[in-house]
Amino acid sequence: MPVSFHIGILPDRPVAEVAELACFAEERGIEGVWVADSQSIFRDAYAALALCAARTERMTIATGVTNPVTRHPAVLAGAFATLDELSGGRAVIGIGVGESAVATLGLPKARLSELERVTHVLRALTAGETANWEGRELRITWPRRAVPIVFASSGPKSLRLGGRIADGVLFQVGSTPAAVRYALRNIDAGVEEAEREPSTLRRFVRLACALDDDGGRAREEIKGYAAAAAGTVFANLPRADIDDGVWHALETMKAGYDYYEHASQAASHGRLLTDRVIDAIAIAGTPEEAVPRFRELIACGVDGFVIPATTSDPYGFVRMLTERVIPHLDGA
Repeated sequence: MPVSFHIGILPDRPVAEVAELACFAEERGIEGVWVADSQSIFRDAYAALALCAARTERMTIATGVTNPVTRHPAVLAGAFATLDELSGGRAVIGIGVGESAVATLGLPKARLSELERVTHVLRALTAGETANWEGRELRITWPRRAVPIVFASSGPKSLRLGGRIADGVLFQVGSTPAAVRYALRNIDAGVEEAEREPSTLRRFVRLACALDDDGGRAREEIKGYAAAAAGTVFANLPRADIDDGVWHALETMKAGYDYYEHASQAASHGRLLTDRVIDAIAIAGTPEEAVPRFRELIACGVDGFVIPATTSDPYGFVRMLTERVIPHLDGA
């Protein structure tokens, strides 16, 4: 199966603009849109996804991502069943333990055991079956299809859990082949533990990327989202798998991180990113520089990319990605 390309959108703009960007991306062959769910800093993800579902015809409609802390599983199931109905069966539940959505409320992240239980509940409820949650019987009467579930995972235990029970894993571990291979090893370990057929699970890289004919400008443009991605890498990858210089730079950046400026181009903590960190976390430069780096990651065996369109000109980014990068990638 060819490698697929999806975009992520942080709904830091009116939801009508989110849907317009999704339409533009679909017209150029992008296969999915993943919208972040973080109530304190972004517009509502489900309102944005409903508009995307209504205005597109083929692309996957997914959260990128939601969590079981701020959303009760019955609320999640009802929302996704509605999106799936509206989109004609194109919805995907992108879910993780929570980051900015829970951090801005002062709440702890979900435990992996809770994520596992929520997964079984969501599958049952979206299929119109009865489920048990915290001793209570839950049921939604009208859904008919178990909506696919993709875990947002970066740590070893989460990656293995995704390999065991999810329909897909969306991992954010940086932009180097070594980091991608680390994620795939752990996912595959989970697949083996569950004695699953490997082809039943999709493996997606969530990748910070900026493209510009001026490579230096692309590196400046990526700093907002790269800082968010760097925090995830710092929090989840084993220390032994991160170069010493990169580790110390990540440690400094994370100490000054402000979740109310999460993934923002204007974030002050973005200035703490060194060139070394950018190269480890993102692909940022000219299209010609990006092509061989994408090829390296495709060669690792990934199924697709989810690339947040966070630059100041997301339309220009999508155009450059689809016209000057993707056509030059074997297997894309």
